[in-house]
Formats: sequence, structure tokens, C-alpha cells
Amino acid sequence: MQIASGTSVRIHYQLFDEEGELFESSAGVEPAEFIQGNGEIPIGLEKALEGKKDGEKLCIELEGTDAFGPYLPEGLISVPRSELPEEVSKGDMVPVVLTDDDGADVDDGDMEFRVIEIRPEEVVLDANHPLAGQKVTFDVEIVAVDGH
Repeated sequence: MQIASGTSVRIHYQLFDEEGELFESSAGVEPAEFIQGNGEIPIGLEKALEGKKDGEKLCIELEGTDAFGPYLPEGLISVPRSELPEEVSKGDMVPVVLTDDDGADVDDGDMEFRVIEIRPEEVVLDANHPLAGQKVTFDVEIVAVDGH
């Protein structure tokens, strides 16, 4: 069966950053599963997989905009040091609850931010994906494609 919008797809993959360093892999775990066309994976990867079949292996290079989007400087925020656990370290991922202008929680407003700098009075967090703005490479093996 071919990958088309609405199909359930399982893949094994390796994701490499623009320097060719392995960033993430499904090796040794269950295949990643997603519904084609639902925006669950990077748009460029979704496009490259369209029409492919079970068992195919692909090497897909994506520009930053088609992978994890551009790096957005407005994704950086500073929060008071006191709002985070004492043991937080640079590189840690921390949950942040997003609120509207009135201070009410936004539906689906929980996000993970990466700690990029720890200052005495504040911590700088980054909402951008660690690979935002970078060219990436996916090595993909299509394990299964199931119908609508």
C-alpha cells in the first residue's frame, strides 16, 4: 500500500543535524507512528513520503523551513530564576504553561522550552526546536502503511 493522506504509517528513522551528527533515532525502540497529512511530522518529510510503499528506504534532506521551521528570536523568553527548580541546568527541557493576556491558561498551552542560559536572577528559555533553522537529513525505512 502507498502512503497517502489519512494512512497510518510506521517508520524507523535516524535524524541528523546539518553537521551530520545523529540527533535522534528510533533504533532499538518501536517504530514511529503517524497519520499522513495530519502535520504530526515535519512537512517536508510528509511530502517526501507521499506515494512511497512498505519496505522502501529513503535518505531525505530538508531545508530548515521544511523541517523544524525557521529559528524565531521571539521564541526566547526570560523568567525569574525562582520560578524554576534549583537543579535546572543548561540544555534541560522544562514545561511552561502558556497564559493569555488575562493570565488564564491557554488550551493546549503546555510547551517544553530548552534552558539556554542561567543567570543569577533569571533563566533564558528557548521555545524553538533545537534543529530550527537547520538543514537536516532523515534516513527512513517504511515499516508499514495501513489504510484509512
